[in-house]
Amino acid sequence: MLRPTSTSTTTTTLLRTLRALTATLPKSQTRHHSSVSANELSHFSSLATSWWDPQGPSRVLHLMNPVRHDFIASCLAESTPISSTTPSSPMDPTNTHNRNNLRYLDIGCGGGIFADTLTRTRAASITALDPSPTLIKIARDHARLDPSVQAHLDSGQFKYVNASLEEFIPTLQPEERRFDIVTLFEVLEHIDNIPGSITPQSFLSNCLSMVKPGGWLIGSTIARTFPSWLVNQVVAEAPWPIGVVPRGTHEWKKFVNPGELEGWVQEGLMRGVDGRAVRGGSEALEGARWRCEGVVYFPGLGWKLVKGSESWGNYFWAVRKGE
Repeated sequence: MLRPTSTSTTTTTLLRTLRALTATLPKSQTRHHSSVSANELSHFSSLATSWWDPQGPSRVLHLMNPVRHDFIASCLAESTPISSTTPSSPMDPTNTHNRNNLRYLDIGCGGGIFADTLTRTRAASITALDPSPTLIKIARDHARLDPSVQAHLDSGQFKYVNASLEEFIPTLQPEERRFDIVTLFEVLEHIDNIPGSITPQSFLSNCLSMVKPGGWLIGSTIARTFPSWLVNQVVAEAPWPIGVVPRGTHEWKKFVNPGELEGWVQEGLMRGVDGRAVRGGSEALEGARWRCEGVVYFPGLGWKLVKGSESWGNYFWAVRKGE
């Protein structure tokens, strides 16, 4: 199973160390010609010192992390990419296509909450990407506190990269842009929609271009409905003790409904990194699979996947690229 073993609660000493480290970091610079919003970058970089506090502003991300692994596992149970790194025969029914021996790309990794736990699976390689130098430093420093995670970093099997997706893509050879699993958790709702520039649609197309045939692009975001506005912006960002995230974390107009996201995915499958059509008509969608499932927070129980609740607010989604 992909679900990792639980980790110990972050200690007060760790938090003090992270705050001390962050105090010495320069302020993040605005990234031009990319999907990165300067305001969003500044907001999330400001949360760096508390990123690994499970009771802090990033608490909802810590609570949702196990569900991320569960949803990925359900996608792989439906269809597992055949990893090119496995020495075993893909025809061997006992290895289930080595579903744990896969190449991962985590886009918008933040301080590494998901990527760090992914090292406790049997992934062949993990690349975690974020445009904030502050958050990438926090992620790397936290990884050093766990010898097993640090061993992954030292081996090169696991790496954090400080770059936007648009900056990262040109650094790879075409044959390297073939990840088995690309993850995009709580990212789409933070992409600006500026006509003539990078938009959520073009950003999604770039994400899809990094997925190998037969691989999965898996993410989570928030529907743009009245219930989601009430829950995720009014209540969630209310003053303490009601609110659970800092004010300014969300903009309702940036939320994405499942139907329009599915349309963007279909369009993205037909386009390459340069925006040009790569295949035409139904051929581009042949073999593709779309999945969508709502996730609801239950006090005392945490986040739970609930089919049919997609329009309420938070939901997971996934697309399998045709082979």
